[in-house]
Amino acid sequence: GIDMNIYELLRFEEGFRADPYLCSEGYVTVGVGTKLHTDKGLDPNSFCISVSKAQADEWVKSKLTTQSFSLSKQPAYAGLSDDRKAIIQSMAYQLGVTGLFNFKKMWAALEDAAYDEAADEMLDSMWAIQTPERAARHAEVMGWGILENVYEGLV
Repeated sequence: GIDMNIYELLRFEEGFRADPYLCSEGYVTVGVGTKLHTDKGLDPNSFCISVSKAQADEWVKSKLTTQSFSLSKQPAYAGLSDDRKAIIQSMAYQLGVTGLFNFKKMWAALEDAAYDEAADEMLDSMWAIQTPERAARHAEVMGWGILENVYEGLV
């Protein structure tokens, strides 16, 4: 089996691009899903930057460290398995911690260890409409609790 960590998960979900591009939501992005600007629809070619995988990974680590601190204040997060935590980390990476905290019914389900219900709440969202494949994979892991069941063969 695979022992997948959050970095591999994010590299799979976000991909790696050395040069700036527009993400699916229209933000100029580089590396492993790092937003370069908060305005939508800017020209990626006007950003004179190219990043190495090492630099992109440093940015990922920095963001994960910050968001882990915020997530640790959420009691439901602390009780999750590592694989479920990785899914929450990936969602926070994509949506921001504030955006993730808006999934109030998902958090309520997680507090009750109702993982299938939490998965349903994840899929009943704008996020699932915008990135359906990622949302489906993440909800499946939340239900099963095992990254390997969903991501084996993909990474």
